[in-house]
Amino acid sequence: MTNQGTIDFRGTLSSSEGLVHTLVNAYMLSAALFSCVELDIFTSLDQRPGLTLQELAELSAISRKQTQKLISFCLSVGLIRQTGEQFYNSPDAQKLLSLHSASNLCAAIGHHRKHVYPLFGQLSDSLRREAPISHLLRLDEQAATDNEFYAELDKNAREFNLFMAAMNTFSRGAGARLAQTLSERGNASSSLRILDLGGGGGQVAIELAKALPSSQITLVDLAKAVSYAREQVVSNVLSDQIACQEGDIFSTLPFAADAFDIVLISAVLGDWSLDYQSRLLANAHFHLKSDGVLVVSETLLDDDLSGPILPTLMSLYVQILTEGGENFTPQALTRLLEDNGFGNVELYWNRAAGCRDTVLAKKIES
Repeated sequence: MTNQGTIDFRGTLSSSEGLVHTLVNAYMLSAALFSCVELDIFTSLDQRPGLTLQELAELSAISRKQTQKLISFCLSVGLIRQTGEQFYNSPDAQKLLSLHSASNLCAAIGHHRKHVYPLFGQLSDSLRREAPISHLLRLDEQAATDNEFYAELDKNAREFNLFMAAMNTFSRGAGARLAQTLSERGNASSSLRILDLGGGGGQVAIELAKALPSSQITLVDLAKAVSYAREQVVSNVLSDQIACQEGDIFSTLPFAADAFDIVLISAVLGDWSLDYQSRLLANAHFHLKSDGVLVVSETLLDDDLSGPILPTLMSLYVQILTEGGENFTPQALTRLLEDNGFGNVELYWNRAAGCRDTVLAKKIES
């Protein structure tokens, strides 16, 4: 079988026998990796390089025999290397899989392991019912009682914070790329007022603030998200630049009409049904200045729906978790924006940069 170690999720693949085998077994690869991260294998080796199998077993709180199984997997995929009886992280594992690395993916992995992976096994049921299946989640060994994923998370502070941390991980680079796009278009003036609707854990706002130091950003989300975002803002010493405001982005907000130069909706619009999308865009339209810019950040499908891989998977992700959500094509998103009072739509593909695509639109006065 040819090596299928690299899949570019920003593109598409050609069929091959080796690829079919990879897809059949991919869930086991993910599960093994998730267990290694959950048991802190890579974090332990980052903290104390050269640990022995027995030492790793003691730190992971599983037997030496079971630890060997995970280490064998890691050796087989190159995430760990062995010298004599000692083990070391590969550079990639050190960067992406240790909690001590600023670039780690551990929160995203935890979100997939606890919130997504259990539901993907029931994907066919979700597709048949044309409905999310969040009610099948078991958080803290308690069966879910709500079929709305965000409502279910809201009942459990630890799981909610894990989700926020994961969303910040997924959002890395999006704010910096957006600032670059605005600068290239001449929209990065010295005193921009930016409204971030559904700003979640604050990653995009923080990157924007760092790249546009004279801007003033107001992040709006529900109470728990705002609390989490505020902590991130404080830790980044950006409280003078970013205000975190509790509010319902689908309802009336306590801001004046025409108050903001830019309204940002990042990785939010595609999670909701058309009715909620229209209400959110109505808020954006109301609070945006007449010459202001709406910025929508989403991972877009091609117009022919043939890829790339990541948004095709994301469309299934939102299927199992949200009511009515789906990934946009450029044509569909443009039509939605034009139907809700925006025009002069511009698309900026960010696939090469490895972050979400950016769509800009102007407010059209009625």
